[in-house]
Amino acid sequence: MWFTRDQFELCSELRTWGLEPRFEAGDIVARGFADLGHEEFQVLPGPKLLSLTAGTTSSVPEGHASHFFWIPSVDECVDLLEKRGVVCLSCERRDGREWVLQAQCCGEIEAHRAGSLHEALLRALLAACKSAFKSQGVRA
Repeated sequence: MWFTRDQFELCSELRTWGLEPRFEAGDIVARGFADLGHEEFQVLPGPKLLSLTAGTTSSVPEGHASHFFWIPSVDECVDLLEKRGVVCLSCERRDGREWVLQAQCCGEIEAHRAGSLHEALLRALLAACKSAFKSQGVRA
């Protein structure tokens, strides 16, 4: 799966709000490079990383795990939202070009719009993490 710049940026921001990268076999992680964009990897057993850009395999360099962020799948986003008490009220495709996800979090109903369902879910997850921080004073 190839991700857009917006999806990378959302996942990177989710990291700053407490969504730590996972290095379990099958997970997708990425890291950003100043002025060069992002590189995504699939985690292999070991844990080894398969670059989805270059096709090379490498180990996670010691001390470098903090440079990566996790890109949860659509299913994982749904699970993460449910764990945070977010209720998805509706999800629809509008005009064949935009997804609109209405979600209720902490009593608030918000509409998250994006070009893909995955991005709309990431936006909802980011809003939930920020909301948890504001209401509890801690990162979710």
